[in-house]
Amino acid sequence: MGKRLKIWTGIGTYALAHAGAIAFTIADPANAEVSESLSETPVLISQSNTCAAVAVEGGGEGGEEPAPTEQVQGGEGGEGGEGGEAAAPTGQAEGGEGGEGGEAAAPTGQSEGGEGGEGGEAAAPTGQTEGGEGGEGGEAAVPTGQTEGGEGGEAAAPTGQTEGGEGGEAAAPTGQTEGGEGGEGGEGGEGSSATGAPTGVTRIFLPPARQFRDRQIITDFVDQLIIPNYQLLTERSGNLATAIDAFVSNPDETTLEAARQAWLATRAPWEQSEAFAFGPAASLGLDAELDDWPLNEADVQAVLNSSDTLTPEYVDSLQTSQKGFHAIGFLLFGTESDKSLQAFTPRELEYLGAIAPVFDQTANDLLSSWTEGVDGYSAYRSEFVNAGEGSSAYPTVQAAGEEIVQGIMGILDELGNVKIGEALEAQNPFLLEGRFAQSSLQDFQNNLLSAKNAYLGEFPAAGTDGRSLSDFVVAIDPSLDAQIRQQMETASTALAEIPAPIEQTLCDRSARPQIEAAQTSVIELFETFEQRVLPLVQQ
Repeated sequence: MGKRLKIWTGIGTYALAHAGAIAFTIADPANAEVSESLSETPVLISQSNTCAAVAVEGGGEGGEEPAPTEQVQGGEGGEGGEGGEAAAPTGQAEGGEGGEGGEAAAPTGQSEGGEGGEGGEAAAPTGQTEGGEGGEGGEAAVPTGQTEGGEGGEAAAPTGQTEGGEGGEAAAPTGQTEGGEGGEGGEGGEGSSATGAPTGVTRIFLPPARQFRDRQIITDFVDQLIIPNYQLLTERSGNLATAIDAFVSNPDETTLEAARQAWLATRAPWEQSEAFAFGPAASLGLDAELDDWPLNEADVQAVLNSSDTLTPEYVDSLQTSQKGFHAIGFLLFGTESDKSLQAFTPRELEYLGAIAPVFDQTANDLLSSWTEGVDGYSAYRSEFVNAGEGSSAYPTVQAAGEEIVQGIMGILDELGNVKIGEALEAQNPFLLEGRFAQSSLQDFQNNLLSAKNAYLGEFPAAGTDGRSLSDFVVAIDPSLDAQIRQQMETASTALAEIPAPIEQTLCDRSARPQIEAAQTSVIELFETFEQRVLPLVQQ
């Protein structure tokens, strides 16, 4: 897939979906762009006998995907097939008609569109007397680097609609001069019975009195979780700055190890905060300032190779890939967590000394953005806890509750599909976030803990807790709450069973079952929130 973004470019998922009532804007648009490598070509970072960490394009926070190479002519799609009969869903009297073959839209930059693929299956909408008509056949998307297109996808009927949705347009293959020939769509099959919930799950419809209206939940989410979490982050970032200063002033094995341990300690509260990377973390670019990744160390090397004087003011002006957690991690640990004391150069020590205070200040700005306000913006705490009472981002308490759920879903999706999934699929340790310190597994556990803390409304590291999303769920469906808690434990156990460090075992065939099991458990937890919890909060 295209490069996934680690953060939301804006206030959060809810605010992005409801544009028009946003109090924050991107303060520095440059920080929302992909950090372009200062190297002309991809760089081979490190390698072992089984795996190679190779730089990839599109790294960095909030980057835009590159535009596909312009094409001269589009290829033909497959011929439209006959629609199949739609199966009547449970409790319905009659099945609907199968779908017709759809026409292919001409992709961007192409002179001619191909013919449509065959009709897909029609999913019967919820609550209909008759099965809906099959949707139009999806056009065949041409996978990257292939000459011929793949098979057309089936069109699912959107909930509450009579007809199935249209298939997607053919995707232009990257890097080709001429569009590939679209494959034929599959024949229209029988319609499946569709609801808004997964198979076997009974949808729950809440009376107004039981819908999400609990202001205490959103207030405690800030006061008992977000603020204590960021307070610990600033405490640790201050310790990191002190430890780095001690190492730069007196570089020996003791001060080096202390700086490395301080870096690892600071990672914990940061990774535990990722379930609420909305608000100023996104809109003010503070997430990117602290945690831009993947990091191509060629960007850091460019600073080292320059003749510029390295001061905190200079570092503060650099792009996000040249400061923050991963620039510090690269300098402290090296590419494979084996950098010797003798390998440190005076220039690297100068760079470390300049980065540390900038990093600490950014962490403090993130805390202040919630408690006091920064850069002329009011405290985001007021924006969130006053949802429905003057908040420009959250018109209702329910909207703030939805943001909590979307935050949980966001980190679970990122953990399962990006942090684990993309690295596993590509067999490329470059895509592992903690690769310099070989601490990615610790990051994974802390990301899962972030989702758990957000659901339970607590921050055990500070001993705080309050009313929570879990309290809302358990009052409606105790079995769902029990399922979520069990899935969280299952995922934590599965992550712990991945042979460590994953930076060395990622490409080991014997470790693949454990890595895949952990990924699956995280994705299943994500799906539970997506299919079961989010609909409850949205009612």
